[in-house]
Amino acid sequence: MVGVGVGAVDADGLTTAADAETGGEPSAAGRAAWQATAVMKSSAMPAARTRISEAYTTAPCAGSRDTLVMREEVQRIDGRLEGTLRVPDTEPRAIAVIAHPLPTHGGEMRNPLVATIARACADRGWYALRFNFRSVGASDGTWTGGREEAHDVGAAVAHARGIAPTLPVGLVGYSFGALMSLRWAGRSSAPRDGVDALVLVGLPLRSVTGKDNELPPVPDETFIVAAERDQFGTAAELRARFPRARIAEVRGADHFFVGQRDEMARLVTDELARTLG
Repeated sequence: MVGVGVGAVDADGLTTAADAETGGEPSAAGRAAWQATAVMKSSAMPAARTRISEAYTTAPCAGSRDTLVMREEVQRIDGRLEGTLRVPDTEPRAIAVIAHPLPTHGGEMRNPLVATIARACADRGWYALRFNFRSVGASDGTWTGGREEAHDVGAAVAHARGIAPTLPVGLVGYSFGALMSLRWAGRSSAPRDGVDALVLVGLPLRSVTGKDNELPPVPDETFIVAAERDQFGTAAELRARFPRARIAEVRGADHFFVGQRDEMARLVTDELARTLG
């Protein structure tokens, strides 16, 4: 069970690198390796999965907020995970950790939607720490289909606290990243091990194969940004499944929020700001 940023994990068709966001292009060798993998698997990949991969890696439009340049610092998390830290222009007041969608369908830390969230966080005056799950990009380790990836979220949160020990920490997960963030949050035993704010974006009820995902309990008052037409769980379905969660619906959007990513990011950062300041 592992789907695209979808919750469960379909272990077939691993593709570990995606088109980078503008200003963060992968190396020529990395691009060639990804393209070769995509060609080898294209004949076997159903059209629906191809569309999913394209949606995760569609570059932002020129002139959009996604093309603005901000300061980035390379990070190595827990000695094994690739990361990047977006630094705001002002004195940082908080730090947000952002978890990306499913690697087997092109999800990685430079996913355009993840990049939009990072920029919106920096605009608020917060650090934004993105990371690649194990086996993705320059991260070490072996893909486990979602069984162990929640530990990567915990490593990123611990790294964030090391960067800014006195600042509040927020956690945002998109799709598969939302599922792994939710699993990790449910395992955190001590308050200090957890985060001060949690936002889930596109939490998938179903995998790309159409099977129901095994979701951990969603705590009361959890904030979820949901698309009206999400292929893996609409806003209406999420409300019915988790009546005690707070669901913010983006009308007209599907799972990928194409054309509505700024609105999605505003909802995310407005919620984080209630706690992070």
